Amino acid sequence: MADYKVIVITGCSSGIGLDTAVLLAKDDGVKVIATMRNLQKKDALEKAAGESLNKSLIIKELDISKEDSILNFVKATITEEGKIDVLVNNAAIAQFGTFESVSMEQMQALFQTNFFGTARITQEVVTHMKKRKSGHIIFISSLGGIKPFPFMDFYVASKFAIEGLVGNLAPLLRCFNIRVTSVEPGPVKTPVLVNMEKNNQGRMPFGEENKESEDENMRLMKTYMAKYFAPFAVMKQTGTEVGEVIKKCIYEKDSPVRVQTSDAMVEVVKEILVDHTGNQVTDELEAFFK
Repeated sequence: MADYKVIVITGCSSGIGLDTAVLLAKDDGVKVIATMRNLQKKDALEKAAGESLNKSLIIKELDISKEDSILNFVKATITEEGKIDVLVNNAAIAQFGTFESVSMEQMQALFQTNFFGTARITQEVVTHMKKRKSGHIIFISSLGGIKPFPFMDFYVASKFAIEGLVGNLAPLLRCFNIRVTSVEPGPVKTPVLVNMEKNNQGRMPFGEENKESEDENMRLMKTYMAKYFAPFAVMKQTGTEVGEVIKKCIYEKDSPVRVQTSDAMVEVVKEILVDHTGNQVTDELEAFFK
């Protein structure tokens, strides 16, 4: 069995996954297995890894939306390394658009990666961690797992689901000496925002009879984006800044179950958690449409 810490990170072709993999691979006594669905997108990670590449940072293929890929990856990793000490569940996709415009196929594809695939690889890894009575599962959630963000309905729903999973797993897995942490970034300077724009469903495909409500939806969307997202974007962090928070969680003896990635995000979450009726946050968000 490897005498170094084996860290598996999903979704490393760009953004938080790439930056975190590169950051962690610089530490002594660590082997980072940075995974991605499509190895044709590995060039950016290879370049960023520098001298760590194929030493403390290994790039592997893993598509968490596919059962066979999960099973083959975990089996191969346990065979080669003997263990997985840390699993960082980072892979996710985002969508933006009006609620009615998202197709069932799009909903299912998003949840397949953001929730079901994430849960499935966690099941496989936790099985081995329980045998060793040691491990750490880190879920890269989002402020959107705590706070509503209109026009990101299904992305937010998937992150709320992750938060529920974390809350359920954390107390039980402590009995097996396995830590569970949800890392909750706010806006981050990563390609996920570009990809979210590509996944923008835009106008509702329901014909002329719904044109009035469709036009109103688009007006509200533009108003909300201008009033809310522009100021919110000022709080953007880099992927490396989020990676530093993840690194701290890994090395802390007693990392909390939920971690926000900046002081600003801490204050937002505090406000949400004391609003037991949900009326305050709803009123605040409604004001951005006016």
